[in-house]
Amino acid sequence: MPQPVRLPGIALILDMDGVLADTEPLHVRAWDIALAGIDSRTVAHERGHLAGMSSADIARELLRIFRLTLSVEELVERKRGVFRGLIESGLTPFAGLHDELGLWRRAPLALATSSARIETSLMLSGLGFEGWFDPVVTSDDVTRAKPAPDCYALAIERLGRRPADCVVIEDTVHGIQSARSAGAGVVAVATSGLPKQIDGVLGVFDSTVEALRWLRR
Repeated sequence: MPQPVRLPGIALILDMDGVLADTEPLHVRAWDIALAGIDSRTVAHERGHLAGMSSADIARELLRIFRLTLSVEELVERKRGVFRGLIESGLTPFAGLHDELGLWRRAPLALATSSARIETSLMLSGLGFEGWFDPVVTSDDVTRAKPAPDCYALAIERLGRRPADCVVIEDTVHGIQSARSAGAGVVAVATSGLPKQIDGVLGVFDSTVEALRWLRR
């Protein structure tokens, strides 16, 4: 059994995609299939600029870029159907994350994601994190998704904490902007290709496990 960990007096809020697991390839694949007929490398390139945003916002931009006649709702539902199938075929958390995050379960622990609630529930269950986070804030809970501050502001409110007492772990530029605008401190992880130097964050780490270890130093 590990020795008791003396956790800092903070509330921790995690993003999901790219923080709990490497889901970005699944999202890119789902958009690729949903946008059948468009070169997959082009889809991956355009999707990369939109990482961290809600599916609706991403769909809106892709429809504009590729000049498609689908509605936002039709494209989102098409993508989500594919993505759910990919999730169910197998999804694993980052190595060592279960053990490290388990040391934080006595601390306030929340999740704030741009994914829809049904996808969030499926992923948390598939990753073995069901019931670990309270609150869980999804794109269904807010009017504006990341990079707007709404999801993190709501998570902070539901935690009953001051923004200054909350630290967010994020992996995208849009997510970092969202968390900082909500007044929280931010630790970045470079799992989705962030640079090693980012202004306005507490630190940049190669993995979520490294970030968590640093926070409880």
